Amino acid sequence: MTLGKTDADVLAYELARTDFDAVERKGLRAAWSADGTTVTVSELDGSDDFEYDGEDLVRATSDREVSHARNEPEV
Repeated sequence: MTLGKTDADVLAYELARTDFDAVERKGLRAAWSADGTTVTVSELDGSDDFEYDGEDLVRATSDREVSHARNEPEV
C-alpha cells in the first residue's frame, strides 16, 4: 500500500520502505541523508526540495502521517 497525497510524499514514503539510498521517478529524486535521519525529495529541474523526518516516515500508517513527516520551513 502506498501512502501520500503528493508525488513527493509518495516517493519519500516508498523510499522509507526500501533498502535503497535513493530513488528517482516522475521528475523527482528521493534520498536518505548521510546520517539516515531525513529523506530529501528534490525536483530534478532544481526548483523545489522537500525534507521529511525519516523516523516519522517509517512509522507512518496514513496519508496524513506522511504529510506530517514533511518538515515545513518556518514562516
